[in-house]
Amino acid sequence: MFRFYLLITVFLSNFAFAQELNLPGAKNFFLDSQQVWKKKTPILIMFSIPDCGYCKIVKEDTIGPMADLKEYDDKVIIRHVNANSFNEINDFYNETISHNELAFKYAVNFFPTVMLVDNYGVVLEKVLGITNEEYYWTDLDKLIDKSIIKINKQLSAKL
Repeated sequence: MFRFYLLITVFLSNFAFAQELNLPGAKNFFLDSQQVWKKKTPILIMFSIPDCGYCKIVKEDTIGPMADLKEYDDKVIIRHVNANSFNEINDFYNETISHNELAFKYAVNFFPTVMLVDNYGVVLEKVLGITNEEYYWTDLDKLIDKSIIKINKQLSAKL
């Protein structure tokens, strides 16, 4: 009986770990910003830290599944930033910066923080923490739609 529970525990922990791996990590926001121009969709950046229970909930219950759905491929570009990491990425101006520096640049000090940004990295919408787990996905979906409208207005503006 003990082996059965051990097997179930290992299986479920591997599933949760695999779900986290589906969340696309931030590597090159400069290239992502080019996609914003083409697709007219915002970039969703999730800032988290390891061992954050609420971050894990958002990753596993909302952002991870959202990244797996084809519907969201056309609505949003999803990226994850580990605020404790010193791994280097390219920012929106093609300059090398660490995950930690990017979190500092956006003044992120509460986790999880989810931001929707435009092609220049300007924040369109922002969600701090989890206010209601039941409606988190729906609230985030509404913010994505609002961000799409803002980007379309920006990119269709005439000088």
